[in-house]
Amino acid sequence: MRVYIWLYILGACGTISLGMFLFSLNRDSILVKKLKLKKSKILLNWLLLAVSIISFLLLIYTFIYIQKQMNIFNLS
Repeated sequence: MRVYIWLYILGACGTISLGMFLFSLNRDSILVKKLKLKKSKILLNWLLLAVSIISFLLLIYTFIYIQKQMNIFNLS
């Protein structure tokens, strides 16, 4: 179980940032339309999406890397 701690951490970070992205994108897009602000105000939302995508990609990479390490140690 301790082997997969990074997978849990990356999964939690990705899920939280994706949830924050979806929540804030809806709210900010309504405010941008009502107040007629610049669209650069929602740059933070796209950064949250980038963080969640990177977290999920690192999650997949870490899982594959751990599986390879386990196979190497089991074969020798």
